[in-house]
Amino acid sequence: MTTLLPVTLENLLAYLADVLFPARKAMAELRARWAKPGDKDGWRDSDYFDLVRDREASSSIDDKTWVDLEYPKIFASMDSTVTPVGSQVLYRRMREYSGDAATLAANYAVCAELRSNAALRETLQRRLLPLKDESNNRIVDFVFGKLPPAPRHQALLWSWSLASAAVLGGVVWWAWPAWIWVAMLFVNAFLIFRACADSLRDAETLTQCLLLVKVADDLAALHEAHRSLPQLAGLHGEASNRRAVRKALRWLARLKRPESAFVFVWLNFAFLLELLAHGRAMRRFAVLRHKLAASFELVGEIDAMIAMASWLAYRPDHCHPSFSDCAMLDIEDGGHPLLEAGVRNSIRLEQRSALVTGSNMAGKTTFIKMVGVNVLLGQTLGFCLAARATIPHAPVMASIQAGHSVASGKSHYFSEVETIRSFFARQADQRRAIFVIDELFTGTNTTERVAVARAVLESLGEGSIVLATTHDVELQALLDERYDLYHFQESPDVDGFFDYRLRAGPASERNAIRLLGELGFPARIVAKAMRYAREELAGEKRGADVPRRGVRTKPVGSA
Repeated sequence: MTTLLPVTLENLLAYLADVLFPARKAMAELRARWAKPGDKDGWRDSDYFDLVRDREASSSIDDKTWVDLEYPKIFASMDSTVTPVGSQVLYRRMREYSGDAATLAANYAVCAELRSNAALRETLQRRLLPLKDESNNRIVDFVFGKLPPAPRHQALLWSWSLASAAVLGGVVWWAWPAWIWVAMLFVNAFLIFRACADSLRDAETLTQCLLLVKVADDLAALHEAHRSLPQLAGLHGEASNRRAVRKALRWLARLKRPESAFVFVWLNFAFLLELLAHGRAMRRFAVLRHKLAASFELVGEIDAMIAMASWLAYRPDHCHPSFSDCAMLDIEDGGHPLLEAGVRNSIRLEQRSALVTGSNMAGKTTFIKMVGVNVLLGQTLGFCLAARATIPHAPVMASIQAGHSVASGKSHYFSEVETIRSFFARQADQRRAIFVIDELFTGTNTTERVAVARAVLESLGEGSIVLATTHDVELQALLDERYDLYHFQESPDVDGFFDYRLRAGPASERNAIRLLGELGFPARIVAKAMRYAREELAGEKRGADVPRRGVRTKPVGSA
């Protein structure tokens, strides 16, 4: 008993403290989530980006590349934000390129301070907590989206409200029949019922906009003590715009105060007060809502920066990249965001592209994804998962998971053709790009696949950096004038059969058939495949020994 009593009492006191001080419990949860992957569901996180992507001239990651490089999973692992506003701003940051190296460096420095200064980080999170509820994801609709129409017939509602007040006065002072006012109450109830769903939803969102104003004011008050965070200074500078919004919505705010809610429910029933306040607030907010855009962005950015700092604490193997004005791509010990314990690889390309060969599951697709993702992270968030990185300012486009769509009627080959055609269009618009291509044109026969792949990769490599994988070893000799050759290979002595190490030079070993045996294929099938492979190689060698008229042979790997 003596050992159980203190524990029980401690738990009881902790429970009571959580009930009486919910912010205490919320902060404990935030501390427990620090330096861990995000666990949010991603609902409506793309709304902010979707609303502004067509209005602003910023360059963004295209939808196919976003999916092919598994960015939805990367975003989910990074999204430990407190508020829906923070999630929406983080999503937009991850989708848009930043052409300003100084801004990216400043953001990286802010993340470093938030990692090291727990007191500042938790002070900011504490002031963000009022916006924690998921329903606040509707704020973005009212600030950047198309506003719902204001309630109609406002003049008639005002007239009816005044008539209700006059009739009540007549009943009280001049003893008019009470049934007249009771009848008017039934009319009011009908009007409230008709407008209830829309008015309540819109009024709630306007109240959430006011909550955003309050949170922004609370954060702005910290700007003097923390001048290293430019977002706080930005919020301080937006104070006058927020005052205008607060003034426009003050009557609605008073109606929504918990202490006065009961009284105003009856005033609304008697005189349609809430409908009138809602209509007036919607009209005024429509004129002033642009004044809230900067505060929305800055509040969300603070939350997003804390989430980025948490993720960088979870993945300390990162750096701020250097940016090159030429076609230079240099990543040392690069890692993939979704592989915490993955093998690290390095690559250096200077006015060159890379052709990577290897069997399935050897790691070549993961490698080119790793390079593409790190280039994108460096240009959007200002960090790479690498010991050191030099990257160009260039958009990244990927073709990795093209497939057949029954609904669209497009085959794998046709889908891939459309994607590669968009690569050429992008290359025509810009001097440089980075193309990540996995096993080009696998949906056609070997002869045509090699011919088309050679033509495409040669052309794309003329002005851009290409990271391409292939099973067609013939391409190594055909493309080595513009492409550096790399390969992954099987390692029978390694547990799992692969060591996932990138090796320079053309592939020289063929162990894919041996992998079948490791994976439990019947021994007779493996032996037969090995015999067929030896016969095929012997035939290739005999053909290579016979010079063809008009064809100049060239050994693999020669310039």
